[in-house]
Amino acid sequence: MKSIKNEGAACCPNHCEPFDAEYWSLVSADQDPDLKTAVLGGELNLVRCPECGTFFHHDGDLIYFDAPAELLVFVFSEKDREKEPELLARMQKDYGIIKNTLLKQLNMDYPPISVFGLEALKNVLQEEEKNGFESEAIAAAAAVQGFSVARLKPSYARQHHFPLYVPAPAQGQSANDYAVTAVKVLKSGLASPLLRHFADKMSEDGAEAPAVL
Repeated sequence: MKSIKNEGAACCPNHCEPFDAEYWSLVSADQDPDLKTAVLGGELNLVRCPECGTFFHHDGDLIYFDAPAELLVFVFSEKDREKEPELLARMQKDYGIIKNTLLKQLNMDYPPISVFGLEALKNVLQEEEKNGFESEAIAAAAAVQGFSVARLKPSYARQHHFPLYVPAPAQGQSANDYAVTAVKVLKSGLASPLLRHFADKMSEDGAEAPAVL
C-alpha cells in the first residue's frame, strides 16, 4: 500500500486566515521509511503559516501502516477527542474496508490501534523501538547460551507486552517449555522486563504456547 498525500485547509493556532497545505493522510512505513523517521522527529505534516510564520502540525486524520510490524494506527485530531466513540465506530468500519480491499492479500488478523495526535503516534513508535532493542538483546543473550531464537508474531507480542524474540526450547513447544527456557536466559544476568513478563505468563496454569512465526 502506497503512502498518500492530500491537500486541505490548515488553521494556524494564532487564528490567522486558514490556508491550503499538503499533508500525509496515509503513511506506509515499510514502503517509505523516511516518513517513519519524520514521525519520530516530529516533522511529519509540519506546516508554516504564511501570515505569521508559525510552524504547527496539520491536524488532518492519518492512517499509519507498517506491514512487517503488523502495526495499523488510526491517528485522529486532538480537537476531536470528545467524539471518540463515534471515531472508534468509524475506525472499525474503515478497518473492514481496508482489510478486505487494499490489504486483502495480507490476510490481516490483528486489530488496529487508535491515538489522538501525532505526538501520541510518536510515543507508539518510540515504544516499538525500545521493545525492538530489548528484543535484540534477548536474542543475543539466548544465542550466547546456545539456544535458538523464536520470533513471535509482532501483533501478538505487542498485545501481550512480550519481546519480539524469545529463546526457543531445545525440546517441547509448550508454554511451560518456553517459560523454563526464558528463565535460564534470565539467570545469565540479562535484565529484561519483557522476557521476565513472558516467562511469568508462560508459567501460569493453562497458559497457551506463544504465537510463533
